[in-house]
Amino acid sequence: MLHWLVRMQLALALLVYGWSKVFLMQMGRADLGDALVQFGEMSPMGLLWRFMAFSPAVQVLSGLAEVVAAGLLLLRRTAWLGGLLAFASMAVVFLLNLTFDVPVKQLALYLCLCGAVVAAPSAPYLWRVLRGRATGPRPLPTAVPWPSVHAVTRWLGLAVAVGALVVSGTGFAVVMRGGIPVTSSPLTGAHRVVQDSAEPAAQLSQDTRWQQVAFGQYAQDGWSRIGIRYADGRYQEGTYRLEGERLTVRLYPVREGSQGLVRDHERTLQLGWQEVGDGRVRLSGEGLDLTIAPDAEATYLFDRGFRWAPSTPINR
Repeated sequence: MLHWLVRMQLALALLVYGWSKVFLMQMGRADLGDALVQFGEMSPMGLLWRFMAFSPAVQVLSGLAEVVAAGLLLLRRTAWLGGLLAFASMAVVFLLNLTFDVPVKQLALYLCLCGAVVAAPSAPYLWRVLRGRATGPRPLPTAVPWPSVHAVTRWLGLAVAVGALVVSGTGFAVVMRGGIPVTSSPLTGAHRVVQDSAEPAAQLSQDTRWQQVAFGQYAQDGWSRIGIRYADGRYQEGTYRLEGERLTVRLYPVREGSQGLVRDHERTLQLGWQEVGDGRVRLSGEGLDLTIAPDAEATYLFDRGFRWAPSTPINR
C-alpha cells in the first residue's frame, strides 16, 4: 500500500508539472517586452526561465517526459519504468533548481527520491537483465492484498490511468483555450527614442528621459508586457493595453535588488500614440512627447530565425 501511495502522489505531481510545460504555462514564451533586459540584470532563475521560454520544443519535450512517466506510474506493470523515468527527469530538474537558485529545490529532490523508491523493488531484476541473466517472474506491486478483487482492479487501474491522463490534459487545454493570445500592432517590438521634446538633465545620472522601450506580443487578460530603459540606465517594466489610439501603461517599481515575482503596479500612464511614417511612432501625454523607431539590434535574438545549413557561427 505504501508503494502504491508513493507512486500515485508522484504521478499526480508529474501530471501537473508535465502538462504545464506541454502547454507552455510554466515558463511561457519568449516575449518581446523582455528584449531590453541585460544579461547581468537577470536573476539565475530568470535566466533559466528565459532559456526554457525561448525554446518551446525543449519545454514541451521535458513536459512530455514527465507526463509519460506519470502514465507509466499509474499502471502497476510499468510502474518500475515510470519510476526510472521520473527519477531521471526529476534529477535533471533538481540539478537545474540547484544551479539556477530556483526555490523549489526540496520538492524536486523529494520527487526524485520518490521515483527511486518506486523503481527500487525492480532493481535486482534490472541488474540481472543488464548482466544477461535469466530473471524469472517478477512480482507486481499490489495496492489491494485480496486476490478475489484483482480481476476487477486489474482493468480498473487501466481505466483510471487513461482517465487521469485524458482528464488532466483536457483540463489544461481548456484553461489555455487554444494557446497564448498574440497581439500585433505598430508598437510591438523594441524601439529606440529618436526624438524627444524634453531637455536632457545636466548630469546623465539624473536624466529620466526614455531611451528605449519594448512592447510585448503576448497578452494575458488583455494586457501585454512592456519594458522601459531610461537614459540614466534604470530599467522599469510593466504591462500595457491598446484601445484605439490610447495606450494605457501600468508600471511596476523600477527594477532594483531582489524583487519578488508578485508585485503591485506603482503608477499608471495614459498616453496617446500615432504612426508618423517609416515605422516610427509618436507617444504623447503624461509629460511625454517623443518619437520612437524600431531597434533591430534589440530584437536580434527574436529575428534571427532557424537555419539548417551549416554557416558561419553567430555567437554574439
